[in-house]
Amino acid sequence: MTLGWLGAAPARPEAPDMTLLLHPTALAGAEGRPRFPYSNATDEQLVDLVRSGDDRAFDAIHDRYVQRLTGYARQMLGGAHHDAEEIVQDAFIRALGALRADDREMALKPWLYTIVRNRTLDALRRPVRTTDLELHAPVLHDAAADPHERVVRAEELRALVSDLKRLPERQRTALVMHELGGVSHEGIARRLHVSTGGSKALVCRARAGLAKAAA
Repeated sequence: MTLGWLGAAPARPEAPDMTLLLHPTALAGAEGRPRFPYSNATDEQLVDLVRSGDDRAFDAIHDRYVQRLTGYARQMLGGAHHDAEEIVQDAFIRALGALRADDREMALKPWLYTIVRNRTLDALRRPVRTTDLELHAPVLHDAAADPHERVVRAEELRALVSDLKRLPERQRTALVMHELGGVSHEGIARRLHVSTGGSKALVCRARAGLAKAAA
């Protein structure tokens, strides 16, 4: 109590308890770069951020679940690790497209496992093929074949190059190094100064970007 000339000063009312809720993207540094702790975010927060266009949130989802999903796919495949990685990366591409296609509520973890399970079952149903000739068709193509077909393939190649140029530089670099250069994700990680999971996420996002452009 403080005494003034008219006696006791009136008591100051206590400020009500308030909790201020901020969207994670509001937590930005001086340069405007997000400081949101993606690795500690809930699945629900990450899903919301992915749907708002935040690629770092997708990277966080990838890093959080890629090892577990790869182990799950490998068990279903009977130990084929390479095939398991390809299936999981394909599942992440599909998941990214689906998350940004609608805003329905979903439980992220079981949803991802369901996608991987379905993609793994699809792989098990496919006939065994040691080499995917379709991927190498531009190289193996007979020069004496139909001229119209050569023109179509040339147009497809030009479209692919054009789509590659539209990708963000780091995604394009990671994809070209991995798919054309045969560089491991560890090597890409060292080159781009990211984690191995970050390299896989970059390649995954690049593939998703090409698939979207092709569609």
